[in-house]
Amino acid sequence: MKMLKKISWLVILFSLVFVSSAQAAKVISVGTAPAGGTWYAIGGALADIITKHVEGVNATAEVTGAAVANVKLLGTKEIQIGLTINAIAKQGYEGRRPFKQKYTNIRSMISSFQKGYLQIFTLAGSDLVYVSELKGKRVAVGPAGHGSLIRLKEIFKTMGFSFDDIKPVYLPYGQSLRVLGDRKVDAAVLYMAPPVPAVKQFSVTNKVKLLRLKEENRKAILAKYPHYVPEVVPKFSYEGQDQSIPTVATANVILVDQDLEEQLVYNIVKAVFENIDKLRASHPSMKKFSLDMATIGSLVPFHPGAVKYYKEQGVWTGK
Repeated sequence: MKMLKKISWLVILFSLVFVSSAQAAKVISVGTAPAGGTWYAIGGALADIITKHVEGVNATAEVTGAAVANVKLLGTKEIQIGLTINAIAKQGYEGRRPFKQKYTNIRSMISSFQKGYLQIFTLAGSDLVYVSELKGKRVAVGPAGHGSLIRLKEIFKTMGFSFDDIKPVYLPYGQSLRVLGDRKVDAAVLYMAPPVPAVKQFSVTNKVKLLRLKEENRKAILAKYPHYVPEVVPKFSYEGQDQSIPTVATANVILVDQDLEEQLVYNIVKAVFENIDKLRASHPSMKKFSLDMATIGSLVPFHPGAVKYYKEQGVWTGK
């Protein structure tokens, strides 16, 4: 009888330890983008690193509407980490369009981790050659609320027409390509780093081509909007693309909620850079990602936990 009582107490004790451990695990949601996009792959790798290498934390990559949606979700604390565009982060922090309120709790964790590229695809047999020829055309512009909509409006403005001069179709990336293949739209916009996984898959059965920016249009974009930088889509990014295509790009940032504990954010950033090869392997655009890039160009304040790590590593610029 004494032995049975002892065993019973041991069972209860281990049960309490197990329950206590389970309750202690912190759940973190990482806002990414629609499935098939670049950020979905990168965010998945980030969540995996956090879960495996930050003690007491379970992170999951969430499918979201991407840049604008992630700022809103972070601002309302529905996610704790989110991928977005630097310029969009600043607009959210300051409460400027497309946002209707200020989200002052957003903080930079890793800045300039990657760039989003203007990429507009059409079928190989299309008469369209340049982005400036999209006026009056049916264009799959991505999901409603996506940051690329703001970028497109800026870009079109430099070409002498507005967003109202196209026939926009709002769809996730995979569906955008599907309707392009069905010829229900004339072009599809995928504002992200090349190569786009969904396009790689689509181009196996459908020949596509990238629309080009006329050089005068490219120069006008760079002159009018300082948050753009000149870039090229490398040749062979897609099936049949035998030339590099000049385009423009914007820097992307990984944001975090300011209310996450300083030590937790420090541990997350530390885990990321101690396992940087996993993040680099998540997408070809991440191959050159390095610690030196992590503090460059943020347009919102950094989280103290991130600052602590960067200072330890000697890369903090104080900006």
